[in-house]
Amino acid sequence: MSEFGTSATGRRFGCPGCGGGLRYDITAGSMVCDRCGEHTAIGRLEDAPAEQNMMEVTEYHCPQCGAVIYSTDTSATGFCSFCGSDVILTGKLGKTRRPSAIVPFSVTREACEAAYREHLKHYRLMPAELKSTETISHFRPVYVPFWSYHVESEGVAELKGTKSYTRGNTRYDEDYDLSMHAEIDQRGILYDASSAFEDETAAMLQHTASETVPFHAAYLSGFYAQAADVPQETYEDEAAATAVRMFMNRVKEEYAMDAVEMTGDVQNAFGLPNARYEAEMIMMPVWLLAHRQGERVIYTAVNGSNGRVVCDVPVSNGKLAAVTLALACVLFVLLHLFLTVKPDLLMVLCGILLLITQFQFSAAQTALNNRRTRAFEPDYSGSRPTFTGPAQALLKRKGDRVALTGSALQKGSKWGGILLSIAGIALAGFLFTSGPSVFSRLFNLAGSSGHMLLTMGMVLILIIMIVHTVIRVRKGGSGPLLPRILALIACVAGVFFLLQKNYEDLLYYGCAAAMLLAAAWELVTITRAHNEYASRPVPFFQEDDA
Repeated sequence: MSEFGTSATGRRFGCPGCGGGLRYDITAGSMVCDRCGEHTAIGRLEDAPAEQNMMEVTEYHCPQCGAVIYSTDTSATGFCSFCGSDVILTGKLGKTRRPSAIVPFSVTREACEAAYREHLKHYRLMPAELKSTETISHFRPVYVPFWSYHVESEGVAELKGTKSYTRGNTRYDEDYDLSMHAEIDQRGILYDASSAFEDETAAMLQHTASETVPFHAAYLSGFYAQAADVPQETYEDEAAATAVRMFMNRVKEEYAMDAVEMTGDVQNAFGLPNARYEAEMIMMPVWLLAHRQGERVIYTAVNGSNGRVVCDVPVSNGKLAAVTLALACVLFVLLHLFLTVKPDLLMVLCGILLLITQFQFSAAQTALNNRRTRAFEPDYSGSRPTFTGPAQALLKRKGDRVALTGSALQKGSKWGGILLSIAGIALAGFLFTSGPSVFSRLFNLAGSSGHMLLTMGMVLILIIMIVHTVIRVRKGGSGPLLPRILALIACVAGVFFLLQKNYEDLLYYGCAAAMLLAAAWELVTITRAHNEYASRPVPFFQEDDA
């Protein structure tokens, strides 16, 4: 039997019995003939020698986004797993780097779809079309290239360990200078080698190199593969940092230390003596689904070897509005029938709710900023891609702590930051100069302990809100300032009315309404940020004319 590209079918392996086209059968773990149904072990099929670095494939190009995937199959596909378009991909013969090993698909389409449906059960507010039969039918089996790093080191490593413990009423803090033989042989440190596949998703799929088999082109029959376009040098530093962190964790456990860090030449492979690197390309199985919504695409990835599902699920605005309205009606009835909330207490409760929404928005905006700028992806701006990932960020370095790529959006609003900083400074000055008289007035004018607690609570809410807003604006990604300004005005008015012991219910109701309006505004913004986070812009790839 000849190698694909010269087989009876043109570019596919042929059946030894009838000459029909063979494709890889996930359930059987062997090749099956489309014509006679006979199974053939992959070992019986002739393939190019392993020492050959290139292999012949069919390149499929998407006419919408320019994406390129590879296969040994001649059957065209009517759906693009990158931009989610229903288009016919055009194919042509080409060559690509031959991987060293592969993890074959073991999760069938049926198992993949079942895992995806089970995953969606946890999301009640998702758009209905995400679980429709038409959407799920667009799952495509794609092999994603990964660099598998082997880091070796042997020599003397200098470390510093700390340990704290208590005996009786005495606490002991001990420091240790450790000089030990570091013998590191860490294999299977994986990073995806395709710039089109996000590193964050690749890490969450939790692939392992323990199930690899020698690569054979027959595994690609009936499947697709992404292009490997990230140089192996990109992740070498991160792989070294991962090996160092694993080594330090072993030392920490062996010597019962609270913390361990390198103190030697940290600029030399993060302190690894005589470090050596090797990397080989491994193809990992992934079921990919791209669901397009306008100019956004919602991606889902399912690990083709263990069935782990990774996807960000958006929220349906209609479902969210219906649930919110229903809950509001229920709470209104319950409060009206069984509980009476005074206007001043209602105002404070609304202030607490407002604080919660603001903190939630900050977390959502930070995650969104990282995804907008692909902060967890390699930096391609230099002469070669560089990657500063979580292993380096968590590894303490002498005089330096590596941080993840910064976000251009984190510069924030210049004038908004200046104005809110002035407000924060003014508040601090007011508390230092007039604070004693203010707090004295709080205790003296409060007619009851309940009123005093409400007043103190409202002051605390106002202070936290100002400090949090200043921090968020100066860091960037604070969102629209108008709801924050409305919230601050409502809180200031609430504090003023409580200090004046104004018992006019309408004033408290007005402040509460303004706080609820600001909170609702923040919730809408959070929903929009979440839906943007859960999707990606439609990608556009520049085709390689070479």
